[in-house]
Amino acid sequence: MILILSTPNDDDTNLVMEHLAILGEKFIRINDLDLFNGKTRMHYEQSSENRLFVENIHFGKIDLSDIKCVWYRKFGFFDKFKQKLAGETNVEMLEYLKAEYTAALDVFFEFLKEKKWLNHYLSVKRLNKIGALVASQKIGLKTPETYITNGNSLLDFEKPYITKSIKDGTIINASDKTFFFMTKEVKVKTMDRYENFFPSLFQEKIDKEYELRVFHLNGKNYPMAIFSQRDSQTGVDYRHYNYSKPNRMISYTLPEGVDEKICRLMKNLGLDTGSLDIIKGKDGEYYFLEINPSGQFRMTSLPCNYNLHYEVAHSLKKMNT
Repeated sequence: MILILSTPNDDDTNLVMEHLAILGEKFIRINDLDLFNGKTRMHYEQSSENRLFVENIHFGKIDLSDIKCVWYRKFGFFDKFKQKLAGETNVEMLEYLKAEYTAALDVFFEFLKEKKWLNHYLSVKRLNKIGALVASQKIGLKTPETYITNGNSLLDFEKPYITKSIKDGTIINASDKTFFFMTKEVKVKTMDRYENFFPSLFQEKIDKEYELRVFHLNGKNYPMAIFSQRDSQTGVDYRHYNYSKPNRMISYTLPEGVDEKICRLMKNLGLDTGSLDIIKGKDGEYYFLEINPSGQFRMTSLPCNYNLHYEVAHSLKKMNT
């Protein structure tokens, strides 16, 4: 049996499940938020024989010892639960609940750690932007110059920079306003106002020809070119979507050397799947930026006719034998 660990409203999970059903595979899905709202019940027994059960109205009661393989799609996002408690509890209680939730998930993962995994949770947990940049440099992939600092005197603002989250970008609602934490170009006049600030990540801004989104699955890459630089709104980060005039996106063939290095990088990081962001610079070089192990791949599959949801389902089917 296949266990899918996901989050509500994830379309990629829904589409893979459709293919698994067509392939005749037996599977169950557990959403992280459902562990809070009671839709999925978890029961762990530590005795002479440790057992872990899950139960919901869709698949009944399942002993997780019957699971053969696990797809770690997206799972364990406490922020969704935190939003439900906004205004109902204080910061200290939220921190306590997050610690308890994390500890409960550790038990959950410990029970499953010896199963076959499509993206083992430990590899995803260990992944960070700086570690991925260092690993990519070791195998010969170019990266932008990168800094983490809390003082503008340590940066040469004669150079163009971008800034982004050190860990994961997010969306924050505060005082009836919504703040999106995505990649932004650094304005020198803005930085002149601040001598010291919260530790932040800065990167050399690459003069790009276009962006690449590469989905990797079990040693094979599925690249897509995004012509984001033709629109000032998406020029720094294509995720600043222009819905009235979308970027052109097409399938792409990577140079053999770059393709091989990406596969080595993913293997070295212990990742079976992931979406990689790469820039093709006007200087002809390919610059690795980062990896999202649970990034959406529908956006790559549909424009390029890669049929990635079937490919993921087929991989799970082979693991489930």
